[in-house]
Amino acid sequence: MTERSILLDAFGPIALDLTMNTGSIRVVVDPTLKQAQMALKAEATSGPSADAIRDTTVGRTGQNLTVRVPDVAGSMGGSTTISVGGNTMTFAGGSGVQIVGGNVHISGHGGGKVFVNGREVTATGPAGDALTPITAEILLPAKSVLLLRTHTADTVITGELARLEYDGRSGSLTAERVGDLDATVTSGSVIVGAVSGPLDVSLTSGNVGIGAYSGHDARLNLTSGNVQMAATPQASGRLAVGATSGCVRITGAAHLNVRRRVTSGYVQIS
Repeated sequence: MTERSILLDAFGPIALDLTMNTGSIRVVVDPTLKQAQMALKAEATSGPSADAIRDTTVGRTGQNLTVRVPDVAGSMGGSTTISVGGNTMTFAGGSGVQIVGGNVHISGHGGGKVFVNGREVTATGPAGDALTPITAEILLPAKSVLLLRTHTADTVITGELARLEYDGRSGSLTAERVGDLDATVTSGSVIVGAVSGPLDVSLTSGNVGIGAYSGHDARLNLTSGNVQMAATPQASGRLAVGATSGCVRITGAAHLNVRRRVTSGYVQIS
């Protein structure tokens, strides 16, 4: 296993600016924690994933921590993702992929290798140094802020963040509680249990769910995709919804100042 620990010398809440395009991200906000902690891990001891961990750049300024995890060599860059029934298939590079009778046939200059959960399973190469996924494990003190940019990483946030800025493509985000939420989603999924502050969501072909919104200013703008949200009696102020070929369902919002702009799609606000 390759592991790298990243510590911030300052105590108290921090603003973490993280760029990590693939892998898994686990964030826990702990009210009893005094100092932020972060670790990057991969099962491989050498190879692309281990190199990416060693090449990760870290910048510290006061209570601000900037972490840039480079793309794993050989991982997918330009790609096409198809979502069907909650499952995704991503195609990148190569010349062709065929699925016939349960068998997968791959042709092209990439060598026709097959990876399962990041490990090469073809007979043409060993599994030890394959593209094993990187996991980021993050512990944050209460009132911390997270700025996250990713492509396909699976992100889970436990506890309450003061603010979350999320920019994701074809990835999934699940968070328990957020103060302010600013999310840009492209063909991905964002599920947040509760938002208590301003809400700003831009969605292109994906899914966003907000379990309980109690903020004072909300903006939802979608171009193809689905948004479901439940406003609480504590919510106030403006709710602006713009939809171009999408579906929006919002409940508990009758007492808000609702503004809607629908070009093509379905918007239901009650």
